[in-house]
Amino acid sequence: MPRSRKPIVDGAARSSAYGDSSVDVVVQHIRQGIIDGHYGHDTKLLPSAIAERCGTSFIPVREAMRILESEGFVTFRHNRGAWVTPLSLEDLEELYDLRIEIECEAVRRARPCSERDIELLRDKVQRIQIANRRHETSKVVELNRDVHFLIYRRCNSPRRLKLIEQLWMHAERYQRMSVGFRDDAADEEHRTIIDYLAAGDHNAAADAMGDHLASTRALLRAAFPVAAEPVGATGTAR
Repeated sequence: MPRSRKPIVDGAARSSAYGDSSVDVVVQHIRQGIIDGHYGHDTKLLPSAIAERCGTSFIPVREAMRILESEGFVTFRHNRGAWVTPLSLEDLEELYDLRIEIECEAVRRARPCSERDIELLRDKVQRIQIANRRHETSKVVELNRDVHFLIYRRCNSPRRLKLIEQLWMHAERYQRMSVGFRDDAADEEHRTIIDYLAAGDHNAAADAMGDHLASTRALLRAAFPVAAEPVGATGTAR
């Protein structure tokens, strides 16, 4: 599988996305690097290297690391500096408990889907299969997110959606591990959810979403000692 491109933030992207805030630039760089696996779990973060890559001094890097500590992406160890928060079974269990509770309720509360909405969801699932066959892990993860959030954004609850987005930032680290251990079951689970939405049965769709997330957790739980290593095979995200 091709290696992921390193998350470099250039000057144009910085000015357009973050204005003049160098702290925001560093926060986005480190956070996305952790999510993408460029900064591997339980590895030390080197402020000098990050400052050079982002074109800043040490001060924005230190501040960014404190922000990411509050978000749970970075852990400070006494006299050892800043480290990427390690992945763990305990975190996996809690994360998916919360996802199941909050995301399933979002499905129940979602506005009815039009035929166009259902067509778009089914097209996304088909594109996931194509990306999976091409070993395009990042594309699989992106499309998987699209499928879920096309549904969740219909729940008419900005606060709930914000919570889901926060959970997904952390869940994506596990999703990128799961791509090496999955078969086509997730695509069928997606189709089941979409079929229930097409039929207007949001309770059944929510239950199917719960089953979908629970099966992901069970898979990762069983494979965790291996899954925590860098992904080297293809699969599908959940």
